Parts: sequence; C-alpha cells; structure tokens
Amino acid sequence: MKRIIFLFSALFLVVITMSAKKVKVTIDGTVSPSQTTLYLIINEDTAHAQLIPIVDSHFSVTIKVDRDAFIRLHDWKEWPERAPFVLIPDSRHITINWREGTIEGSPMSKKLTEACREIGKASPEGFHIDVFSDDPQAWAEAREAGARMREQMLMEQRGIILRTIKENNDNNIPAWIFYCYHNLLDGPFREEAASNMGVWRKHPIMKLLK
Repeated sequence: MKRIIFLFSALFLVVITMSAKKVKVTIDGTVSPSQTTLYLIINEDTAHAQLIPIVDSHFSVTIKVDRDAFIRLHDWKEWPERAPFVLIPDSRHITINWREGTIEGSPMSKKLTEACREIGKASPEGFHIDVFSDDPQAWAEAREAGARMREQMLMEQRGIILRTIKENNDNNIPAWIFYCYHNLLDGPFREEAASNMGVWRKHPIMKLLK
C-alpha cells in the first residue's frame, strides 16, 4: 500500500512539474491595412501553424505554450530568420505593432528582436561596390575588394552571433539564434557556438536542424 501511495505521489509530482512549464499568454496588436494573412507558429511546427483572424487591422489570440517556446508571428510559414516578430512568453499579455515594429509587455521578446536585428544589419547579403568605368581592370579590382569586404562583414556577423549565444546562457535566446543562423557558422565557429549552448541544445527547435 505504501508503495502504491509513493508511486502515486511521484506521478503527481511529475504531472505538476510538467504542468508548471506551461504558460497562458494573450497576444494582440495591429497589422498593416493591406495585410490579410497572419500565421502563429509555435517552435517552428509549421504543419500546425494557426491562421489568426484579422479584423480592421487588429488581431487577438490566447494560447497555452511551454514557457521556453518561441512564438513566430509571420505572414509566411517559411523564412523564420526574416520574421518581424518572434515572441517569448515571459508575460501573460504581449502587444505588437506591425507598422511600428514594436513589442510591449515582453522584455525577452524585445531582447530577441534586437539581437536578430543586429545580426541582420551585419549581413553582407546584397553588398556590392559600384564601378563607374568601362575599364576591365577597374571591375576586377572592385570584385576583389567586394569579396574582401563581404568576408569581413561575414566574420563580424559570426562574431555577433557567437557573442549573443554566450551572453544569453540564462535564457532560451541561443536556441533561436543557432536555429536561424547555423548555416553561417562553419568549422570552429559552429563548434564554439554549439559548445556555448548549454541546456538549450535540447530545445525542441534544435531537433529540426539536419
């Protein structure tokens, strides 16, 4: 009898512990007048993306998720690294303004957004050097200079990624950063990033990486 009571108590504690990881959060806000589609995607489970109704450029939804989940609000299911809003449920009520790009009620969501913007600004994508000459030599020199500049920008971007991961061991931001930007990290950069992930290497979105 004592054994049965002990097992029941242990199971009860496990259930409570698992339940404690869930949080209920209401997300609302405004989108641009032309926007007609808004997906809510939890931990990049795009197969179960929710299509959120938009009424007069406003929306509101209440969900229950793990407290370490990532909630992506996007008009596309693809390209998570380009999402304007990825939220961390650190409060019961989060409000966004799509047109102004602002987040209220969630310090961690703001922190993640700022980190992604910093990484994005450092990207060499689209960088080029204009050449106003018909001289082939000038074009060759410009291509070489452009390649050097892009490599330098990529190195700086990798440095920001690594710094962001290292500085956020006490929260789940490293999981999202590694998930979105792991393709930019090769060789020692990838190894260093992974070694600084800590417990976030086991986050659900990390299992989606090939």
